[in-house]
Amino acid sequence: MMRASSKLYRHAEYLLYGMRVLFNKLIIIKVVFLLGCILLAFPFGCVTSDNAENDPVGREGIPLAPPSFPSVTFEHEMGSVGDAIRALGVQREGGVVLMSGLEERALPKVIFRHTPYQNVITQIADAIECDCLYTSSYYLILPAAYHALQNLQISEDLDVRYKSLSASVAFGAKTELYNAFSMLGASLDITIIADNMIAEARCGELFLANAPFPVILEAVLQSARIAPGTFVVESTPEYIFIRSLQNRGTESRVINSSTLTHEQKALLDEEVSLILPDRKAAARNTLAAAPITLQEALLPLTVQLGVEIVVQKKLGDIPINPCRMSAVNLETALTLLLRQWPLPGFGFEVQEGRILIRERE
Repeated sequence: MMRASSKLYRHAEYLLYGMRVLFNKLIIIKVVFLLGCILLAFPFGCVTSDNAENDPVGREGIPLAPPSFPSVTFEHEMGSVGDAIRALGVQREGGVVLMSGLEERALPKVIFRHTPYQNVITQIADAIECDCLYTSSYYLILPAAYHALQNLQISEDLDVRYKSLSASVAFGAKTELYNAFSMLGASLDITIIADNMIAEARCGELFLANAPFPVILEAVLQSARIAPGTFVVESTPEYIFIRSLQNRGTESRVINSSTLTHEQKALLDEEVSLILPDRKAAARNTLAAAPITLQEALLPLTVQLGVEIVVQKKLGDIPINPCRMSAVNLETALTLLLRQWPLPGFGFEVQEGRILIRERE
């Protein structure tokens, strides 16, 4: 009788142990099931978070929506990505900036049929192993190492005069910035000058349809890989001057300002317009203009400024970049011309019947 009771007790004990094990397994299964439901409810949580970190934001920290352009039907044979972007710009309105240096990368044949604009640019960027970022006005194709270019913003640095201007523009890859700024200045009847360290950079392939002028200027600088924080924008109703941080000479270049006569001051205040190398060359092709020496610039300077311009002999070979100035006073024209050089040791002296460009003593 005792043996039977002992066996029955052991069986009951095994049964209770088994039930506890089964109960624990059910709890584990239930927890796993609940976790699976939670993950299914948020299947792209991590991806969304990562992408949000790369989304551009405006000045007030508000995320920017990508630009909206019509869908694209476009076909291009295998070739360089620069050629494809140019062809896309000719056929479809929109906005794309291809960073300088990428234009020769090979792009396989592409065919798009009623494809959303953003998908087209993303696929082109993927094909050349680059990223597709955006601003509120255009898409930006560049390698991951250059993401900081997306943060370039200069609108607040510009005088209010320029914020209401807009234009449609297209620049080919390798266009020097001095030529791009000259063309923009001619189109909008404004003055945009940059010092040599900025102006001699070359922009990438880009086009923008009916974009605000501040946006255009940002896109041009981004395309040329001009990084935020490496330059300063000086802006007045009279002109825009973009200088590198190393170019610290902000003062007027009039050497004898304290001894000017009333007539000489009036001469410097006269309103002038200036095109270098010369008006004929600009009329032929603004985007193909090349630097000339200061000696070669003396004749067009004299003719266009209405006063004889001479130069100290040892400065005659200094290069002068193509530029265009519209409705500035004569002092501003010569000061901007000399401020293109990132050295402050040059100026001009107003003499009787002429102006001498020379070194400061």
